[in-house]
Amino acid sequence: MRKAKRVVVTSALGIAVLATPLALPTLGGSTGSAEAAEVSGEITVDPVAIGQAIEDAKKSADNRSGFVKGAMEKAFFEAGQQYNVMVMNLSQGYNSNQLQGVHFFDTVNYDGITFGVWVFEEGTFINEGDGGYDNWAFRGWFERTGDDEKTVNFHRP
Repeated sequence: MRKAKRVVVTSALGIAVLATPLALPTLGGSTGSAEAAEVSGEITVDPVAIGQAIEDAKKSADNRSGFVKGAMEKAFFEAGQQYNVMVMNLSQGYNSNQLQGVHFFDTVNYDGITFGVWVFEEGTFINEGDGGYDNWAFRGWFERTGDDEKTVNFHRP
């Protein structure tokens, strides 16, 4: 909020300076003066809306994969680096029925997309949708199988 107030005050101060007549000093003779051009119209700056637009653009443009990888890393380290971790875009097809020893599951929303986060001991996870870090990330002890390598067989460390 402080930043918003500063921008408004700075803008109002700038307009006041522009609208104030400028008096020139007398230098050996006649007195001269200059006036700033008249300012008309209203200047509206909404720094909160600008900041939100920048954040929205950053999220949807290029940071979804960073979010997915970050969620994976955070879950892995919070679990003491002792368990396997899977993060998956839940709007994609997947099969998590074969995961065993699930210690944690939760959903997290990013830019309108719901992701599932699993922390578990072992089992098989199948991604039936799109791959890539925009949609899934995993860490632990595993082998990828299948022609598309979307089947991941996890084991204990």
